[in-house]
Amino acid sequence: MRWVAFTGYMGAGKSVIGRRVAQRMGWEFVDADRAIEAHAGMTIPEIFSKRGELWFRRTEEDVVRELIQGAPTGVIALGGGALGSARTRDLLSRKAWVVWLRIDPETAWARVEGSDRPLAGDKERFISRAAQREPVYRDAADLEVASDDSPDDVAARVAAWVIGRGVSHPEV
Repeated sequence: MRWVAFTGYMGAGKSVIGRRVAQRMGWEFVDADRAIEAHAGMTIPEIFSKRGELWFRRTEEDVVRELIQGAPTGVIALGGGALGSARTRDLLSRKAWVVWLRIDPETAWARVEGSDRPLAGDKERFISRAAQREPVYRDAADLEVASDDSPDDVAARVAAWVIGRGVSHPEV
């Protein structure tokens, strides 16, 4: 059995929708950002402030690898930049179905503006980073889903797609 790994830009709804898909399937849910915080003993803003983005990215790669290789399969919400790692992309191509939650960058900005997210401080950079990451999301995705609809509707579509891959569960 494969993991279901949610990717997409900040504000796309990876954690919210991922958690709902896991509930529908009766699987475990892991939020990679929360796992990184537990590993580091700091919040993500603290990590960026005290250790920097490079340390965060290396830790993210290690934590995602440990989760995907070490635990029974489930649903994981990746950080928006996790696919920047070739090692992570390779691992996911072998162990997971990657679901790209596509979101318009302006909508994503409206969702995260004013938050404590380290990479959401400047709208112009935020929009530019979204455009840079889009080809990586697209290339890695087994399924592309617009995240504009309600989280329940999106989760239902993703769960139905997973079932179409030969996985069944009565709650879907």
